[in-house]
Amino acid sequence: MPLNDAFEVPLAELLANPSLGLTQVAGPADTVSIRAVATTELADPTPYVEQGELLLTSGLGLADEPGGFGVYVERVATAGVAALGFGVEPVFPSVPQELVDACERHRLRLLDVPTGTPFVAVSRAFTEEVARRQHREFEAEARAMGALAGAAGGADPIRSLVRELARRTSATVVLLDPDGNALATGGRLPAPPIRQLLRDHAASLQHSGTALATSSAVGDRLHLNLQVVPTGSSVGSRLVLALTSPNALTLSERRTTASALWLLAALVSPRYALEARTEGIGALVRLLTRHRVDDLDQLLRSGAAAVGEHWVVVRGQSSKPLGRGRRDTAVDIATMRTVLGTPYLDLADGQLTALIPCDRADPPATPSDVAGLGWALAYSAPFRIDELPEATAQADRMLRRALAGEDVVMVHRAADVALDSLVQRDEALAFARSVLRNVHELPADQATVLLSTLHTWLACHGSTERTSTILGVHRNTVRHRLTQVSTLLGADLQDPETRMTLWFALSWIGDAGGLADGGRP
Repeated sequence: MPLNDAFEVPLAELLANPSLGLTQVAGPADTVSIRAVATTELADPTPYVEQGELLLTSGLGLADEPGGFGVYVERVATAGVAALGFGVEPVFPSVPQELVDACERHRLRLLDVPTGTPFVAVSRAFTEEVARRQHREFEAEARAMGALAGAAGGADPIRSLVRELARRTSATVVLLDPDGNALATGGRLPAPPIRQLLRDHAASLQHSGTALATSSAVGDRLHLNLQVVPTGSSVGSRLVLALTSPNALTLSERRTTASALWLLAALVSPRYALEARTEGIGALVRLLTRHRVDDLDQLLRSGAAAVGEHWVVVRGQSSKPLGRGRRDTAVDIATMRTVLGTPYLDLADGQLTALIPCDRADPPATPSDVAGLGWALAYSAPFRIDELPEATAQADRMLRRALAGEDVVMVHRAADVALDSLVQRDEALAFARSVLRNVHELPADQATVLLSTLHTWLACHGSTERTSTILGVHRNTVRHRLTQVSTLLGADLQDPETRMTLWFALSWIGDAGGLADGGRP
């Protein structure tokens, strides 16, 4: 039986051991690994041997068996023995030529075990080499675990962890989101056909109620290994870790991958983010974007490992259906934290708000994979922490433009400043309240619905169809609301000048934070 079928010893290691004095006298000269060392004097040992063994014998009684050495060699070669060690004396004074010829015919490696080298010494040398290799593997795994833990505890932990796993294995590593998009990659990105193959395998895991892993070989030089990140997510909401490598993963690499999987599970868990619950982080984001708060700036900045003195607000809306079980919220949060590079994120009902620390002159880059992830995102300009409500209003305006124009990312630029910036803020707000006075007199919830519908309709250049799609209501509902607005304001919504006036009024109300509550003074 093998001592440890997970660890093999190259035959060359035993041949190079000076204390054994082994010599190969027949068979192929190419490299082969030994999985175990066994000793037998049976004429037919095949029921008791396994592939990859070094089989030791002194040839007792073999010359007298029918067929002699030829039949014996054929039996053990067919059984998959890696090499045959022949001990000279006391039975034979040297390795019989008949045995050498038989081993050459059947391409079986034959070793001359010299007088003075007991078989137990060969077995002991093999065992000691296995132990040394185990120790080196365990040390490597310990170093890998430390490196993975360090990556998980640093900035951008999910991407860092995936990259570190690629460095600690012979594989390219890709973390796939529930739709099969590459959320993070370690090593060279696989070619498009391989990426499609990974997506296909990941899809099979997404829709399987029981399977949590799959592996396969594509030809001789590509091995695929995919595993579900163990977060307890429902079917269809799983992150999948995919590894591609030229060879099958070793036991050590599989154990390292298992460690990475559990670290990823911890990072995706709802409790991850500055050792606080996700709900707490979301509440903090809502607080900061609605009130003037500056005493938490240093705490937040240290938590995000950021430099600079400004913050960008990102607002987003998901294009994914909101049906029950469609997404695991923790997976979505981990995905968007990784894409945006910040832990400060509030996500609920397909709506997203995130804070990204940055330098005023170096705002964050927009992600390239937003469309594949199913989000429309809008970025404000960099603001100080006490100006976050203004930044939020700016990001909201950009999001409405993104949705109306069917763009996936909109970023506020200085060049976006328009004619309305020439109007004093107080005068603009007073004008807006005057224009929209009749709507203000309605109950707050009704006013909010009408003003939001009007603003979206104007942003869509008067398209009822696109407005109904964005708001998620029937187009007749949109028409009915617009009729109400037209009647209340006494305005012709088909008149270009009226539309322009209402657009400015709604924008100014929104800048003051009033659009969400019906624009009330």
